[in-house]
Amino acid sequence: MEKTTPKQLEILLLLYRFRFLNRIQIQQLLNHKDPRRINTWLKDLTERNITGRKYSKKLLDNTKPAIYCLSTKSRKILLDEPSVQNELLKRVYRDKTRSNRLINHCVLLANIYLYLFSQIKDQKLHFFTKTDLSSHYYLPYNHPDAYIAVELKDETKRYFLEIIDEGIPRFMLRSKISQYIEYFEENTWQEETGHSFPSILLLCPDENIKTFLHKHIVQVLEEESEAEIDFYLTTKEILGSNQPENDIWEKAEEEY
Repeated sequence: MEKTTPKQLEILLLLYRFRFLNRIQIQQLLNHKDPRRINTWLKDLTERNITGRKYSKKLLDNTKPAIYCLSTKSRKILLDEPSVQNELLKRVYRDKTRSNRLINHCVLLANIYLYLFSQIKDQKLHFFTKTDLSSHYYLPYNHPDAYIAVELKDETKRYFLEIIDEGIPRFMLRSKISQYIEYFEENTWQEETGHSFPSILLLCPDENIKTFLHKHIVQVLEEESEAEIDFYLTTKEILGSNQPENDIWEKAEEEY
């Protein structure tokens, strides 16, 4: 292959939006049935240094699918795409050396999208990643991992999604909650969009962090009685259990 095919361009745009994706996710996002074709496209892109590829040969790790990201020669291809911000393309020079924490964070975000897409049948799902949100000046400085809107028959439900990484200090978790309280009180979202404030989805690494955040949020909302924000929590384990979407999120509204 010499030129980039339309499907390869789709792959590059997906990597631009999600930053890191494994081969299985790329196949699912493209809704493509033939893994051999996906592998052919990815092999060609990687050999031409358009994408980077991360694959561990260590025992146990070598059963995991390879993870892909944009590489240096993707910039020239994507520069003229209307959905792409040139400034964000500069990060492709560093993405090959990003931490495992960031890579796993991005891969998990894609899994969440695929999970939501599989659960929402007769409704319309809008899913905006941090990259998609980068030009939305009215959002908090630390943008959420995703903004999600689900169109129902009579209403649209809106959410901000935050993925909590393992090992994040608790003072930073408390700060994250305070950020959303302050953002609600500033009324910026409500004035700019004309919509009610989104619910906050917090995906926790384990049950201990989920319990801590649940108790902290209840306490903060009791002190800030006018902050009418709904927080919902779950864990990575619960998310991966394939339960129905309505059953995995627990609202932070009362003490354990």
